Amino acid sequence: MSKPIVLIAGILLLALSLQSQGDVPILLTKSYKKVRYAPEQGAKFTKIEAVKSLDAKGVLKLGGKSSARLYCNGAFKELEGKGAYAVGSLFQEELRYTPMGYANLLNDRLMAAIGGPKGSDTTSAVGGVITIEAFPITVNTPTGKLAAGQTIPLRWQSMQEVPEYRFIIKDGAGKEVHSATVNKMEYALDLGSLGLKTGIQYSWRVVQSGEERVSSNKYFFTITPAEEQEKVMKNLQEEEAYQQADPMMKKLMEGVWLENFGFYYAADKAYQEAARIEGKQGLSENMRRAFTRRWRRSLE
Repeated sequence: MSKPIVLIAGILLLALSLQSQGDVPILLTKSYKKVRYAPEQGAKFTKIEAVKSLDAKGVLKLGGKSSARLYCNGAFKELEGKGAYAVGSLFQEELRYTPMGYANLLNDRLMAAIGGPKGSDTTSAVGGVITIEAFPITVNTPTGKLAAGQTIPLRWQSMQEVPEYRFIIKDGAGKEVHSATVNKMEYALDLGSLGLKTGIQYSWRVVQSGEERVSSNKYFFTITPAEEQEKVMKNLQEEEAYQQADPMMKKLMEGVWLENFGFYYAADKAYQEAARIEGKQGLSENMRRAFTRRWRRSLE
């Protein structure tokens, strides 16, 4: 092997091995009965419940019949019974590097939700700069790739509610291919009845009837065969971490994976379902907010 190749390989390995622990989130995904946590050795223990982010320097203390489940970098750890557990020692191997592929993607999305070096979303593949959308009508439903045959309930908000809105779809050449007038801030987009073609990117927006200047941003969607989304999901389901995850974590993983492939509507539904399972304002809702920021700035 030539010296330049050896040098490059060495640099890559060093970069992975020196991955900051601050870039690798550790989550308490499940807890049962008495579980307490201290952010570092010698600190005061306080009661903690899932789902929470833990520090690698932290310590978990469990009661006699307690149990906990932790996630880090594609791996789950189960704790049962009385004892004190140094969080970092449970994931020594996982904290040493950042693996490629899905686990690394999930790390990025988790950090965007819980804060830390990646909490600003600056590493997102969607890219762009966060701005406040300066349109009087703001859409709340992301679209992106849409599996054929669905009916998508598109919803929006208006700075001033008006009697009627006009929903407009245009093709890539800017030709209007569909419009409808509605008297509420919602439109059911029936992909099976409009004669739209798969593989073609369409744009849509909402305007105030009779006043085109009162408008939403322009949004985009592409109809794909249902098999494409199914294939994406099948690849995720083959991941070991997904197979070991509880229902809430599975929905978060689905949201991350679907978002990565541009299925924004399906991703949003997965994040919402995770929040419903979690049942409180926590990680799932933060994940959805971070996703919404990334989606909105993809429109820039």
